[in-house]
Amino acid sequence: MVKLSEHDKKVKRIAAGYRGKGWDVRADLPDDKPPKPIHGKTPDIVATKGKRAIIVEVETDQSFDKDKNQRAIFRDYAKGKSRTKFRWTTV
Repeated sequence: MVKLSEHDKKVKRIAAGYRGKGWDVRADLPDDKPPKPIHGKTPDIVATKGKRAIIVEVETDQSFDKDKNQRAIFRDYAKGKSRTKFRWTTV
């Protein structure tokens, strides 16, 4: 069994929450199907249900400033798609 970081534990909890509500979830975790990259960046979670999609990024204190551009890419991508939302949270 792989020991998960706090970041990955939060990703797993969020993914499980969406799965529990009937969403199809891809999560960037060991033993999970990773999401497809968006403009070269892989989000932590992409949840889909029908024609709706939610992109989720989990940030740590270390990644928050460093990944600002990545969050902008995901946010702009979601804005350009109908029925797609982008959310981010911290550990």
